[in-house]
Amino acid sequence: MSPVVPRLSSTVILVRERDGVEVLMVVRNAESYFASALVFPGGTVDPEDRDPEWSGYAVGGEGLTDDERAVRIAGFREVFEETGLLLVDRIEGAPTGEGSFLDVVRATGARLDLSAMHPFAHWITPEMSPKRYDTHFRLCGLTTELVAVSDGRETISAEWLRPAEALALGARRERNVLFPTRLNLELLAQSASVQEAVAASRARRIVTVSPKVERRPEGMFLTVPHDAGYGAAEERAPAPR
Repeated sequence: MSPVVPRLSSTVILVRERDGVEVLMVVRNAESYFASALVFPGGTVDPEDRDPEWSGYAVGGEGLTDDERAVRIAGFREVFEETGLLLVDRIEGAPTGEGSFLDVVRATGARLDLSAMHPFAHWITPEMSPKRYDTHFRLCGLTTELVAVSDGRETISAEWLRPAEALALGARRERNVLFPTRLNLELLAQSASVQEAVAASRARRIVTVSPKVERRPEGMFLTVPHDAGYGAAEERAPAPR
């Protein structure tokens, strides 16, 4: 059987400065594919993220491929849908709760700054998975005071955590922190400020990661390439769902 074709997806590592770096995390509901996992906001790219009309409501996209523009627009949309945060340059009108994300942005008289979404990582779900995602992680720094609220459907909570705090929750098994989330939190934790995190993401060579499964006497393990920037990282493979 041929592997499932991965779906183009966008994940946003939204960070802010609070005596160090805090990152916005959400918890998926129990019915989702990543049930009850503590993750960064994100989801698959939708056709509306490729709407030509975005050319009038987005800036900073010069030189980007069509897929990259769609990934960044999808990131803004997913953050809005999952947390209520509208990451725009200004708001002149009242956001509407109806229509598409493009309708929402149009109603505010705002623009999306695509240049604010910095490439951070690129992961593709292993070939043996029943659902696969071609996920582009984008780092974005929040510079204004905005309150994140879970949408209550796809997510059941939204909170700002220091990367070390999120990692500790996963280590204590108080939260389900998935392998890609853990490794990218560890990468983020190396930066002491948002400025450092952005500079590090700009300087880092993005290596596409598709975890491999290794069979060992003690069980099955997920591993990533040593040149991906995560070191000698591995994790016991979860049982098939």
